[in-house]
Amino acid sequence: MTANFQETLKALGKQAKKEAVEREAEAKAKKQVEDVDFSKAVGKVTPLKNAGNYYEQPRDKSPIKPRPKEMATLEQEDYFYVGSGGWEEPPASFSKNGQGKNDLMRLRNGHYPVVADVDLHGYTQEEAQQVLNEFIEFTKKRGVCGEIVHGSGLGSSGYKPVLKNMTRRWLMQHPDVLAYVEPRQGNDGAVRILLKRQRRDDDWKQ
Repeated sequence: MTANFQETLKALGKQAKKEAVEREAEAKAKKQVEDVDFSKAVGKVTPLKNAGNYYEQPRDKSPIKPRPKEMATLEQEDYFYVGSGGWEEPPASFSKNGQGKNDLMRLRNGHYPVVADVDLHGYTQEEAQQVLNEFIEFTKKRGVCGEIVHGSGLGSSGYKPVLKNMTRRWLMQHPDVLAYVEPRQGNDGAVRILLKRQRRDDDWKQ
């Protein structure tokens, strides 16, 4: 049964939001206690003259960076990224393994069970790469095969498949990705990926 990666991301987001609300409530309660203790310690306060003359820190006018749509579980420094540019049109299939032809054939034939899938529609390139990092980790914990829907790019400006090209370039360079193929003939809006099999602790003991 295919694991729903996006539902897991939503659950992580809800859990993080709940924890944030609880922390905020605890902080408010603590501040109220501190304010009462401070008032007792200081006693009566007399305001200074010319109270309007105070330093105001300059406002930060730098642009706000977009936040990812869902909560991420990886540390930012662990994310894998690729820059813009590169291949105008990455290949429909790709393999970096010595058994490349066999890997591609097995991927197409459904030899490897798809354990997770993700839809990248609506994400910017930066956000999509963050989600892809999370998706790779999510898939590795459950198997070696996942499916990514990136779209054909027909709705992009100039009909240039920006997200599709970026996703495939990202997969070609990611160290844990062995291969990808278009799972359905005539549909270039998705790829099925094969990951390196993770070595478990039990394997080292044998």
